[in-house]
Amino acid sequence: MYYNIIPLILILAAAIIIVRIVIRKFPAVVNLDVATLPQERERAAKQRIINTRFKRTVSRWFGWLRRSALPVGEKIKMWLTKLWQKLLTARDNLSQAAAMRPGAAPDAIEALVAQAQEAKEKEDFETAEKCYIRIISLESKNVAAFKLLGQLYFEQGKLIEARETLEHVLKLTQEDADVYTQLAEVAESEQQPDKAKTYYQQSLKLNSENARTLFRLAELNKETGGYQETLKNMKAALKIEPKNPRYLDGLFNVSILNKDKSEALDAYKALKEINPENAKLSEMKKQIDEL
Repeated sequence: MYYNIIPLILILAAAIIIVRIVIRKFPAVVNLDVATLPQERERAAKQRIINTRFKRTVSRWFGWLRRSALPVGEKIKMWLTKLWQKLLTARDNLSQAAAMRPGAAPDAIEALVAQAQEAKEKEDFETAEKCYIRIISLESKNVAAFKLLGQLYFEQGKLIEARETLEHVLKLTQEDADVYTQLAEVAESEQQPDKAKTYYQQSLKLNSENARTLFRLAELNKETGGYQETLKNMKAALKIEPKNPRYLDGLFNVSILNKDKSEALDAYKALKEINPENAKLSEMKKQIDEL
């Protein structure tokens, strides 16, 4: 009978020992940091890399969107501001036109022209533009105001506005040589030499005595390789203004390029007569002697 109890006692004793060991070691197991295990550390590191890359990608995309959206927003803002200013200007012009007495219009236009000229001298181009536009609102067929406005745009480098304004003048009159010259200068700035040449020629049909237009056409012909036409137009310009140093200098240069010693010498002598102290004369004489 006792032999049957002994195994049971041994089992219970073993169980008690195991329980005591577990109880003693349990806090250590509970507090075990899995992050200290090699596999867990590797997994955690990979996760951190993935998270960091994701955050960086999201941040980069948001940055791109923000940078892309800002210029668009600024352009819309600028466009709306300009539109609002134009509406205000149109309102003011209409108000002034409505209040203007018929007999007072010439005086008002004269005052606006003077105001525009003063503003232009101060480089206040916005005020000058407003003055010309007010003149046009008072007198819709004022050719002079359109020409001045077109010239103002051209001097500011607003070539499209200049061309459109001057082309409108041609709808009012086709007998103004200056408008064709202005359009030719705009076409040159727009890198359209053939169009510019046509405008210069049209201008000279209306006024063949414009030395400046003749010289500009000569310069344009020189660029396109038309020596005879260049020489013809330069001589025509010098016939009108025989002592113009710029025209004489132009004639000398084109003569040297085409190895025309006779024409170059004539231009040299004329320049020497005008200004014997010209520092360029010695170099010019050397160029002539080398032909």
